[in-house]
Amino acid sequence: MKNLETGKGKIQKICDTIRKETLEPVKQEVREIIENAHLQASEIIREAEEQAKRLKQAANVEIDEKKRRFESSLNLSCRQGIELLKQKVEQEFFNRELADLVIKESSSPQLIVQLIESFMRSLEEQGIEEDFEILIPQEITARSINALLAKSILERLKNQSVELGDFHGGVQIKMTGRQLTIDISDVVIRELIATYIRRDFRDLLFQV
Repeated sequence: MKNLETGKGKIQKICDTIRKETLEPVKQEVREIIENAHLQASEIIREAEEQAKRLKQAANVEIDEKKRRFESSLNLSCRQGIELLKQKVEQEFFNRELADLVIKESSSPQLIVQLIESFMRSLEEQGIEEDFEILIPQEITARSINALLAKSILERLKNQSVELGDFHGGVQIKMTGRQLTIDISDVVIRELIATYIRRDFRDLLFQV
């Protein structure tokens, strides 16, 4: 019986030795692997969070830059659109209305005769005596102007008559000896008037 117990004790001792020499190192190695896995997992998570943070910051910067460029482009487009609209309004309203007004006022036979007579008085005051040509708007007949001019003026005209020009209002006077043309046509009058009142018109209409 004693020998049996002694045999069991030896077997137990052998088992303990095997466990100590084999299982315990394995357990320790497993614990170390688990600990390292935890450490690696924590490092991976930390790096992933930092990377996500950097990506988010970069994305925000890119979004802000795109937003800034979009707003800048939108503001520029709006300014260009408004300026184009102003130009169209000015061209369609101001220029057309002014042109119609100038033609209407400067195509009066009485006004044309006054312009011619004023020119003749200036020549006389300067002591200038030479022949000249007078061009009148194409919508007015030469006869209607000739009938209102003094004979002394008609005698100094080529063919003793005014001629039709390629304009719609005012008058053009050509001094043949000097190759000089005094242009008081509707186009010139319109430009002179527009120079002085265009800014007032824009201020009134656009408040700029």
